[in-house]
Amino acid sequence: MIGELAVSFCERKVGETCLCIDLWSYPDGTCNLVVSALIGSADYELSFPCVPHQLDGVVKGRSLYTENDEGSILVEKCGEQICAEYSSLKSGRSIRQCIPSEEYRRAVDSLMTGTIGYLA
Repeated sequence: MIGELAVSFCERKVGETCLCIDLWSYPDGTCNLVVSALIGSADYELSFPCVPHQLDGVVKGRSLYTENDEGSILVEKCGEQICAEYSSLKSGRSIRQCIPSEEYRRAVDSLMTGTIGYLA
């Protein structure tokens, strides 16, 4: 199934712990929060299934928390930003990444209406 990238929380710095959290939408109405993290020498890529109304809840001030056997992710509104924090169960470390609320809201609005702008 072909997915569409709605928004990416991403910051990569050479030699530092880095995190990318991408939100992907699929034709069947499902979404995935995909976490790519470089923590020390370990590289992680995990997928957390979700649905658009959960992501829309973040815009309205509700937190989104989901976990799997490898780690967890928390997405929440923090003032004028939406922040995503990934916690690894293996390393015990957490990484936080934030983007402006308006960017996140536009991406979620596109998800809700089915008009995503990026195709992967």
